[in-house]
Amino acid sequence: MTEMTDGEATESVHRALAVPSRRRLMSLLREADGLLAMDELTAATGLSAATVRHHLAALAEAGLVRAERSAGTGRGRPKLLYAAVPAVPGGGDEDRAYRDLAGALVDALAADAPSARDAGRTWGGRLARAAPPAPAGRRVDAPAPRLGFDPETVPAPAGTDRILLHGCPYRELARKTPEVVCALHQGLLDGLLEGDGTRAELHPFLAPDLCRADLVAR
Repeated sequence: MTEMTDGEATESVHRALAVPSRRRLMSLLREADGLLAMDELTAATGLSAATVRHHLAALAEAGLVRAERSAGTGRGRPKLLYAAVPAVPGGGDEDRAYRDLAGALVDALAADAPSARDAGRTWGGRLARAAPPAPAGRRVDAPAPRLGFDPETVPAPAGTDRILLHGCPYRELARKTPEVVCALHQGLLDGLLEGDGTRAELHPFLAPDLCRADLVAR
């Protein structure tokens, strides 16, 4: 099998993520605590097993998903379990895969920028539902490191929680397409605070690698 060039690999990622259902599968796999089985993926997406299998094959071909067999103890062939391929910034080929994935997602959303905030709101809502109840500041501060930010809570006017978000992992993409990346992060804040009675205001690029989130009591 011939190894793909960087350009071919990037194009493969773009093609794989051009389908909304595949982006949904990638989101589920990346946020899962462990491997996911086919029945879990079909239940979460509402798609048939055949359709999910088709999408997973395309994602695997692009190097975004891996499969392994469960250690079954009963009769029959052990079932396949799926996971997103790890992508760690600063890790050579993995760093390139991480940037390619992020770039492909941004390109896919750029054609319909308003959907970026909706996508972020859905993402934030899932994170919020998985976390224990907490004050507004903690609901944003706690998941920030997992999302690639270095959060810092600083003094703010009465009725406002102010969190500095250092080191945005997507700052290069955000400078290029803030209408997508920054909108996604604004939606993420909206989703994290949904039902909390708090309004989130994102202030991007106060410095080259610094954004600020003001959480204002309604």
